[in-house]
Amino acid sequence: MGYRMLEHMTDALVEVEADTLEDAFALAAKALVDVMVDVSRVEERIEVILEADGHDLESLLYNWLEQVMITLVSEHIAMSRFITKIKVDDADADAGNYRYRITAKAYGEALDLEKHRYKVEIKGVTYHMMSVENVDGRYRLRFLLDL
Repeated sequence: MGYRMLEHMTDALVEVEADTLEDAFALAAKALVDVMVDVSRVEERIEVILEADGHDLESLLYNWLEQVMITLVSEHIAMSRFITKIKVDDADADAGNYRYRITAKAYGEALDLEKHRYKVEIKGVTYHMMSVENVDGRYRLRFLLDL
C-alpha cells in the first residue's frame, strides 16, 4: 500500500496502490498534498469533512482531488491523513447509470508554507492518463497533476 511519483517530463504523474478503493482514494489525496508540501511535517490538529461526487470512478477521483486541492489552496488547510467512505447509488443501474459519492474526514492544520516546506504549485488536476483499476484484487490509481 502506498503511492509513488512516476517519471514525467513536466508534471506530476502519481500512482497509488491499496487493498481497498477507499484506501486508494485516501492515499491519492495524501499524494496530492505531498506534491505541494512536505506532508510528513503536517500535524493532525483539526478535522475537516470533504465530499465529492462522480458519475464513474474516474470522475469521482478527479472531483475528489479537486476538492482536496481547493481545501489546501483556498482554505489554507494542509492535510496529512484521510479516512474515506465511498458509496455507490445504483438505483438506475438497469440503464447503466451509477452515482458515486466519497465522504472523508481529513486531519491536518493551517497551512504554513515555511513549516510545511512548500515545494511546487499545482495548477490543476487533469483527466489525462487518469485510471482507476482493480488489478489482482488491489486497486491502482494513476493521475496527472498539471504543475
